[in-house]
Amino acid sequence: MKTLREYVEARILSRDDLRGALQLAMRLEFATIPPYLCAEWSVGHDPDHTRTVVHQVVIQEMHHFALAGNLLTAVGGTPSIAHADFLPVYPANELPGGIAQERPVDLKPLVKDQLAVFMQIEHPDFPPVARRDTPPPPTIGAFYDTIIATFQETEPAIDQDALAVEVPLAPPIRTVDDAIETIDRIKREGEGVPGSPDVPTREGTNHAHYYLFKELFVQKRLVKVDGVWSFSGAPITLPEVHDFMPSTAEPDLSLEFRRTLSGLLTSLESCWTTPGTEPDLSAMFDLKSTGQDLIGRGIRPDFTWLDPS
Repeated sequence: MKTLREYVEARILSRDDLRGALQLAMRLEFATIPPYLCAEWSVGHDPDHTRTVVHQVVIQEMHHFALAGNLLTAVGGTPSIAHADFLPVYPANELPGGIAQERPVDLKPLVKDQLAVFMQIEHPDFPPVARRDTPPPPTIGAFYDTIIATFQETEPAIDQDALAVEVPLAPPIRTVDDAIETIDRIKREGEGVPGSPDVPTREGTNHAHYYLFKELFVQKRLVKVDGVWSFSGAPITLPEVHDFMPSTAEPDLSLEFRRTLSGLLTSLESCWTTPGTEPDLSAMFDLKSTGQDLIGRGIRPDFTWLDPS
């Protein structure tokens, strides 16, 4: 499987490579979900509603994951997510595609050190946040820009009958322009756009993920004063959290969680392969309930595959 750097440096272009890049995009978007979910589920007493902020990001990442799958089927590919190799291993020193991380990405409570990891994941690669005198290494943003360029330059045929997962406020992908707008949405909501936070992610929505996490990290609201944005608004109190760690007990205390996760991925994959299949919402709620219960007992949910056999 190619790395993100290889896709960016080769500029993708071929149809097979475009499909490979979109499968990698699915892996990238999913890799953030378990850490964000564990942080959300760890929250106890929460006077400033920080859990709501993390939940908003989780929902958007789930949408991005689904949109990447819809893009893949639109160009004739088939998402492959229902197997052990799709799931990341935590802690991770790099994100899928070989994106090195200075701070390991792990499953931890919503504390300042973990917020620093989240800011690292979502870090914009352009001003006003990133100011570099030398060209940066290939980033997730550069990867998505390369995918956009391939759609623009090659205008691949779009399968009008491709199976897709319905995503709120996301129109069906019927044209190359639809595909480009879909990728642009993923970028805007994640790292933002040049000029953020002055440029909103979408009309009426909050800031991009980096700025939402930085508000919690510095414990100040991002506000505009005399035309300038700064983290100088109302103070934010971080929540009380439940600490947790991997369980070494026998039998496996995460067995039901793993079974639900694997069943959920299997049903989601079917949405892109079997007509008439809908996402299993009950499995999503079961995963949340089981994960919260484990964390409440001090046990880290195990995001690993459980073979149906």
